[in-house]
Amino acid sequence: MQFSIIYSVDTPHNVDVEQFAPPNADEIWNQTEDDEQYEYDYLEGRWENGHHRKWCAILDRQQFDDFVGDCCLAAEDVETMGSLGAPGFGVGWVPAISFNGDDPDAFQNAYVTPIPETKREQCNERDWQRVRGAVLAIYG
Repeated sequence: MQFSIIYSVDTPHNVDVEQFAPPNADEIWNQTEDDEQYEYDYLEGRWENGHHRKWCAILDRQQFDDFVGDCCLAAEDVETMGSLGAPGFGVGWVPAISFNGDDPDAFQNAYVTPIPETKREQCNERDWQRVRGAVLAIYG
């Protein structure tokens, strides 16, 4: 199985956002946003003038396990609206599972779309719920 990922991190002005970068960020990941997209200036104190990064990648199972472990992320059992423009899916919408970190120095979120290796003409809601359930059982 592969995983299509959109991962974003926001940190206060006094915290280096790069310490939350995914493993092998320069080799595997494509950085798509930087501090210009920081949206938390409305928060007071150290969050004013903070830092932002967004990366995208398609990872194999070992790379994904390394990413989740190194970035201390866990799957959340919440419904999402999915990802728009997820790596490997073009401009369209795909379902996604939300992964979050709990570090007090960062807002971390990854939208993850598992890509099963089975060949099917179409996947339906039942198929998605089976894959989603398996991911939540392993990474939740």
